[in-house]
Amino acid sequence: MKKFRYRPAIVNGNPIVQFLFKEMHKQRCCQMDLSERVGLHRDTLRKWRTTHTPRVNDIEAALNYLGYKLTVTRLKD
Repeated sequence: MKKFRYRPAIVNGNPIVQFLFKEMHKQRCCQMDLSERVGLHRDTLRKWRTTHTPRVNDIEAALNYLGYKLTVTRLKD
């Protein structure tokens, strides 16, 4: 496991991306570990933090690695 270190603020306004990076910080999981385990390039995660919106299958794989499941629910009328 790589050495954990603090990363800069999350600039991306996407709530799923914000949750992912906050949970990574809480679980002390660095971007390098996550990218290696999920099969993404580390620059992909860096771009998620700033401006890019991830594809559904990529964010789902990242959340699964952290122990979460991405689900769809109906909005209340």
